Amino acid sequence: MTPSRRSPSPHAWYALRRTLPTWSFDANLKELVEQLPRYRVDEVIVKVDTEEFTHGQPPLPWVRRYQKNLFRVRQAMEEIGVVYSINPWITVGHNDRGRDARKQVKGLQTVVGHDGTRCTCCACPLSEAWRRHVDKVWTLYAQTEPHIVWIEDDIRTFNHQPVRYGCFCPVHMKRFSERVGEKVSRDDLVAAILKPGAPHPWRRAYLDMQAEIMVETVGFLAQVVHATSPDTSLGLMSSGPRTHCLEGRRWDAFAEAMADGRPLYSRPPMGNYSEASLRGFYYSHDSMKITRHCMPAGTIEQTEVENVPFTQYSKSAAFTFLEMAISFAYGSHGVTMNLYDHAGTPMEEEPAFGRMLGQKKTWLNALAARAQEPGAYRGVQLLYHEKESYRRRLPKGADYGALGADGGNTMRLLESHGIATAYGDETVKATDGQTLRAYDVAEIRDMLAGGLLLDASAAKVVAERGLGPLIGLKRIEAPRCIDDVGGPYSAEEFHGRRLGGAAGKYLTLTVPSLGGRPSLSAVELSQGVEPVSHLVDPDARRGPVSAYTFENELGGRVFVHLLDLRTAYGVAFNHTFRAHMLHGAVRWLARQKPALMVRGDGVYPLALRKDLDDGRTLLGLFNLTLDPWTEVEFELAERRVPGAIEVLTPNGRGERARKTRVEKKGGRVLVTWNEAVPFDQPLFLTVSWK
Repeated sequence: MTPSRRSPSPHAWYALRRTLPTWSFDANLKELVEQLPRYRVDEVIVKVDTEEFTHGQPPLPWVRRYQKNLFRVRQAMEEIGVVYSINPWITVGHNDRGRDARKQVKGLQTVVGHDGTRCTCCACPLSEAWRRHVDKVWTLYAQTEPHIVWIEDDIRTFNHQPVRYGCFCPVHMKRFSERVGEKVSRDDLVAAILKPGAPHPWRRAYLDMQAEIMVETVGFLAQVVHATSPDTSLGLMSSGPRTHCLEGRRWDAFAEAMADGRPLYSRPPMGNYSEASLRGFYYSHDSMKITRHCMPAGTIEQTEVENVPFTQYSKSAAFTFLEMAISFAYGSHGVTMNLYDHAGTPMEEEPAFGRMLGQKKTWLNALAARAQEPGAYRGVQLLYHEKESYRRRLPKGADYGALGADGGNTMRLLESHGIATAYGDETVKATDGQTLRAYDVAEIRDMLAGGLLLDASAAKVVAERGLGPLIGLKRIEAPRCIDDVGGPYSAEEFHGRRLGGAAGKYLTLTVPSLGGRPSLSAVELSQGVEPVSHLVDPDARRGPVSAYTFENELGGRVFVHLLDLRTAYGVAFNHTFRAHMLHGAVRWLARQKPALMVRGDGVYPLALRKDLDDGRTLLGLFNLTLDPWTEVEFELAERRVPGAIEVLTPNGRGERARKTRVEKKGGRVLVTWNEAVPFDQPLFLTVSWK
């Protein structure tokens, strides 16, 4: 990361994304010069032709005029020691919004969706007219020699409103027809892609083609920039790997082409564009981790902290701070902040954001300095495969969006009950849905020699791959609504004593929320299976098994929940009994050596463990409720004996943690913190080992 002229370079890098409209440019620039030192901002990313005031595909004469303003911003930022970058609001375009770029970019081929919907402004990346136009426009941007040119997340083949999924324009269809050696219509191709059951070979061919096109497209953009400004880096805003499965993105090739020999920057979405619930941060932290998992080593990460529609009515300064704290706690190098509107309104019209940035910088810098140290985040391993969309089996009438990847429900299920997750290699793995279809049988067998947590759909996939006996199944049916498999059923009785259950511990089946009814797989179980929960009727009589454990001939252990998480997981699925079940299951799968679990007198934790290369361990807890936790217990696999424990105080200093209690239990260590952890002041402990 290129530092500003300030010394030393901060670990908590602040990059402010800011639009300076033509009608208020002078006033907005003056305010940046005056306020950025107070906000302790390190970098300004100028957004050009933005949002509601966009012209669509930016007219070349307009960009030529605005370029003079970009040079002025760069000069002013150099004088106050702030780095200058640029963020064109579109590459191919997010949406039409009534614009028709075909009038100004002659010959423009726009995106055509899978259903035949045509855009008027969003360009097909294969359009030669678009490429000629971008070459000229982005050359003007590059002449200002920005530190980074950010490519927006519209560099994709979905969600170009009004088109949802594409592109199936004539140019794409011609290329596809040549690829398969026969003339193919859009209707026939879409029908093949969405064919129920086993995938049609055209799905693979189309996704391969799309992946190649997008790799070539970002390579073209990088070459345009580097032809004029070879020292400028490219930055990528993305939309989450599970969603990019819709277009078959090849992350390594995509990143290599875009970097073009320079350091590459990544902006994973934190979501939560407005303040709905603290629990939205489960998505935020996972978005960082899974995107980082897909990007090549050495990528510089600056998360997207965005506030739509850019006022405190949308998001508070406190919520924004937590989003930034999560970014730095999970090792991000910086945050890109889109906090202010694009209409020229002064930043100081709502001074709360600027005050927060200045006041919290010291604490965030101390947190980032520790979290950015080399090491590995630990937890139950979540599975992700970039080719999941290739092998997914779709039901009849499936929407194109059904090609997206699974796994998000397992992440939320575990994290919301205090079980940390990770994407690095771990002994205990967990997945749901159809993710395992993307893996070879040999790879799944290797997973089954360790510890594996599955839902009903994932178990069905394992059985279809011929590995049912290794997860305790003689037979398994596809999940069906519980009202269609017997019943009526009222609750799930969690009675498995080894996992913390007992007779009469009931969990509602009105899930995922009020009025819901989940799906269950009927099964025939093998000898040696140990049921840990059953469905019960209104008189509490037990019916079918709903969860079980099994140890297989490979020496591996599995925990299978026979409810389908797509239909079951939601707020009603969460419960203290569920936490007991999951903690017991993960501890058993890990052979009493879980990477990290946390519990206490609260709910909805977001916990982390990072093993630092220098031998220390960073532990963290975000409380995602308004009620404070007054006791927190971290349980982690560790044979070493704890030594000194340091806590990050609100003033940003590391001090001896006097409120901790430590207990050693075989291969586990329990670290207990006995002081309130409110939602707006997360807890971070650094453990040294003897």
